[in-house]
Amino acid sequence: MNAAVDFLPPNPGELPRGADCGAGLLVVDKPQGLTSNQVLSRVRRIAGQKKVGYAGTLDPMATGLLIFALGKATKLLQYLGSSDKAYVARVRFGVSTDTDDAAGTVVGAAGAGGLTGSVLADSLGAYRGAIHQVPSSFSAIKVAGQRAYALARQGQDVKLKSRPVTISRLELESGLAPHEIDVSIGRAAQETTPRNPGGENPGATGGGAALAAADGGRVTVADVDIAVECSAGTYIRALARDLGRDLGTGAHLTALRRTRVGNYGLEAARNLAELGEEVATQGIISIIPLDAAVKALFPTLELDETQARALGYGQTVTLPSPSPALYNNNQPLAAALDEAGQVIALVTPRVGDTAIRVKPTWVLRPAVAAS
Repeated sequence: MNAAVDFLPPNPGELPRGADCGAGLLVVDKPQGLTSNQVLSRVRRIAGQKKVGYAGTLDPMATGLLIFALGKATKLLQYLGSSDKAYVARVRFGVSTDTDDAAGTVVGAAGAGGLTGSVLADSLGAYRGAIHQVPSSFSAIKVAGQRAYALARQGQDVKLKSRPVTISRLELESGLAPHEIDVSIGRAAQETTPRNPGGENPGATGGGAALAAADGGRVTVADVDIAVECSAGTYIRALARDLGRDLGTGAHLTALRRTRVGNYGLEAARNLAELGEEVATQGIISIIPLDAAVKALFPTLELDETQARALGYGQTVTLPSPSPALYNNNQPLAAALDEAGQVIALVTPRVGDTAIRVKPTWVLRPAVAAS
């Protein structure tokens, strides 16, 4: 199986309190077992400040990239949240749960003894590209002012509308790993007992179940790692559910690791233990400065001293029209830089034939009137 999913960053207990590290971004490798909000409370402590937010919630079971914005950089969260994301997901075929992941209760055990890698690989094609996806009933989507998961836990039949999402990459990252487990309908999926783990069964044919348990019992399941690159708002649990439905086996998510958010990958991330050690030795953590974060998110426009000062006062500035390579008119925002390369403001450009009008949306460096 894929080591990227197996890797679990350490989850330290007490963390030291760091000095205020200023405004910017912090990319954290989230450990398993903590909610995103629990990681948030730890980041507040080690970053030495209260104004902290994050983009893109990860379930307690999931690990990997969680991007935190600190101080006034929290204004960037609305843009980070809409970034494409990449995951490695471990899916178990043969058992379905009410939450579509391993935290839920078993609701079906059709088995996957006859499932082959080739049949599974062929099934992925239906989910590549632009699709409509129905989120998991146990999601944070609001229904009549309440979270869907809260209603589902009350036993209500939650019906969510499908949403458009795009899956740009969907590939098998490992071979099937079939094995037998003891499973009971109505019990927690994490209470299943494995039997005789094995490698991929080259002699199996078709996509049906060789062993099935209507009310539970011994059943053959097949675990596989799947790489997913997708738009914001895609539910990987729902993808696992839908693949299992199509194959007639049922399926649920057993592990998930987020490996990329926008331009940020795991190589930019640090785990909580590493951050705690940095505070212990340096007294303060290093972060991605606000200017660098803005430049990484948006195309840039260079201004002269007079133009930068006008933007700093919140005024609209007219510039010579840039080449198409410098600014894509489909992008609604750009970062306006002064001659030193500092970000003066996040702006809304309006490109014309001969000029571009730049209206400040967020002034990062207000101009100071001469005394």
